[in-house]
Amino acid sequence: MRTSPNLGVLSLLDPRQAIAFAQRTNEQVTEQFVARHPQRFKAFATVALQSPRAAADELERAVKDYGMVGALINGYTNIGNADTTQYLDELPVWEFWERVAALNVPVYLHPREPLPSQRRIYEGYPSLVGSAWGFAHETATHAIRLMLSGLFDRYPNLTLILGHLAEGLPLMLPRLEHRLHMQREGEGLGNAKKPVSHYFSHNFYLTTAGHFHTKGLLDSISEIGVDRVLFSADYPYESMATASNWFDQALISEN
Repeated sequence: MRTSPNLGVLSLLDPRQAIAFAQRTNEQVTEQFVARHPQRFKAFATVALQSPRAAADELERAVKDYGMVGALINGYTNIGNADTTQYLDELPVWEFWERVAALNVPVYLHPREPLPSQRRIYEGYPSLVGSAWGFAHETATHAIRLMLSGLFDRYPNLTLILGHLAEGLPLMLPRLEHRLHMQREGEGLGNAKKPVSHYFSHNFYLTTAGHFHTKGLLDSISEIGVDRVLFSADYPYESMATASNWFDQALISEN
């Protein structure tokens, strides 16, 4: 069974097939990489959120039996067909988040392309749908949904990791927070008890994966703090040498 690397298990429409795929993936990653090189590799678990309970059980198995350090989730989950989806803030998924909180492990929210029905703005420019632009818009919005949902009020120890310098959120989140405050009497503001900046600085880490820009890095550090910024290359989509050479020459303090 093959899946696109940016779709993975969450694009499979048969829940049983998805659950089996996640189990096999975690077993193979452990056997072929982690077990052979335990001093070099750790792994994030693959989980099938077509069934949040099965995803929670598989994450627990992967953490406790295989020593995996958390889960990596490729955005939304297809439910029923390619244009019907479930986002991670929606209530059926909270059963999964309860287990994540109990295990106290992070979740890496990896990008995914927008739903086919939501790509009108990209028509005529297909190169924008994926990593060049669509990934950031889709994933940043997904993260904001999580912040506004009240999830982090229910489970304040949850930790999410965002790549690509958090998909533009360090720059855009202050504007979002300002406008939400101005619209505080309006509809659709979610159930969050605190400002989005609180959740960003308390529940998120970001990585440099695929975004090798020093001014963006400095802005990210100023917004979230240097202790929540992680170095990453985004291999194999980006070069390890490109990422390392940029970081070694970046005009940032030794501290």
